Amino acid sequence: MSSTTPFSVSQLTRRIKALLEDNLGRVAVQGEVSSLSRPGSGHQYFTLKDESSQISAVLFKGSAAKLPFMLEEGLEVVCHGRISVYEPRGSYQLIVERVEPVGAGALQFAFEQLKAKLAAEGLFAAERKQPLPPYPTKIGIVTSPTGAALQDMLNVLARRCPAVPVLIAPSLVQGESACQMLAFQLQTMDQRGDLDVIIIGRGGGSLEDLWSFNEELLVRAVAACKTPVISAVGHETDFTLCDFAADLRAPTPSAAAELAVPLQEEMLALLQRQQTRLQRRMLTLLNQYRTSLQHTRKRLRDPAFVIQAQAQRVDEATMALKEQVRQVCDEAKNRLYALEQRLQRKSPQLTLQRLAALQQALEARLQAAAKTRLGQGQQRLSLLAGRLNSLSPLAVLQRGYSLAQNPAGRVISRAEGLAPGDLVHLRFSDGQVLTRVETKPNPSS
Repeated sequence: MSSTTPFSVSQLTRRIKALLEDNLGRVAVQGEVSSLSRPGSGHQYFTLKDESSQISAVLFKGSAAKLPFMLEEGLEVVCHGRISVYEPRGSYQLIVERVEPVGAGALQFAFEQLKAKLAAEGLFAAERKQPLPPYPTKIGIVTSPTGAALQDMLNVLARRCPAVPVLIAPSLVQGESACQMLAFQLQTMDQRGDLDVIIIGRGGGSLEDLWSFNEELLVRAVAACKTPVISAVGHETDFTLCDFAADLRAPTPSAAAELAVPLQEEMLALLQRQQTRLQRRMLTLLNQYRTSLQHTRKRLRDPAFVIQAQAQRVDEATMALKEQVRQVCDEAKNRLYALEQRLQRKSPQLTLQRLAALQQALEARLQAAAKTRLGQGQQRLSLLAGRLNSLSPLAVLQRGYSLAQNPAGRVISRAEGLAPGDLVHLRFSDGQVLTRVETKPNPSS
């Protein structure tokens, strides 16, 4: 049984970590990037492997921000850093501080990587580029105020077209803050609205010196400009991403100035030619107008004749108008007279007179008809009265007959209905008497 005091897991892990870090120190490891992940913390975790082995690696946020390119799956790199142990899992890993692509410099790889990305977005497409104005009225320059490139451009501009004013936006052209300053000054120039062309550039240098013009922030600012932009960075053999995003790439700053403005002598010569053409054209037009005027003048008659003819036409038109007015008035009078006659015929007074006469005639006819009808009625009444009188019982009584009635007033037509003691009213033509039956009547044979 061993008498050695056992380690705890944490103690052993710390001993191993100290041994690795103290003995290995900083190392450079070459391998292929795989299993790359980028969580929201900003750190990058990946595995560095070769044909037979692999090691975990971590690129913390601060070191990742300094990396000029993006790590990609399958990328062959050399990672500079130190070996450490991740104590919670007891596994060793490479803490990466700097990364270099194998076979190319880091900046050149970053250049190609960003170029491919922005080209895929269409930032370098030819159809996005704007043409330069042939005769600019104001030019802006974004560059270092102390560089030789600025003086070269100003000299060329003053020689070619001194009448065009130049606005300078000073900026750093290399260093950590150069990209932000260049982008800000470019955007400020573009927002002014009174510039026709903007030149952005600097003199020559190494890839590291020109790197600000390859950063994504500035490249996007160049592509977003509404004002045409000329990129003039370095020498003719130097290419930056700003060159691809700009509307025009100039091989040098001096060449950019030559492309920005026309040569004043050429402009004056062009103006002279245009003036000569304009004068010739004007003389031709004047001659044509003069000839046309002469022909027109010959065809024109004396204005007095024209006025007299027009005056005669006015007189004729006046007389014709008067005649028409007279005819219209006569026709109106005739229509008015006819309407008056019709109105008189339909006058309420005449109608009332006619109705009154008609009423009198009707009344006379009614009275005559009434008298005739009354006479006829009287005659008929007399006739009927005579006929009625001849049929009346009273007339029979006047011939010596009498009318017998019982006390109830009923006529006694037969004697057999009477009995002794019955009262009988006898009516004569001049009166009536009351009698009593004394004997029973004998029936007539």
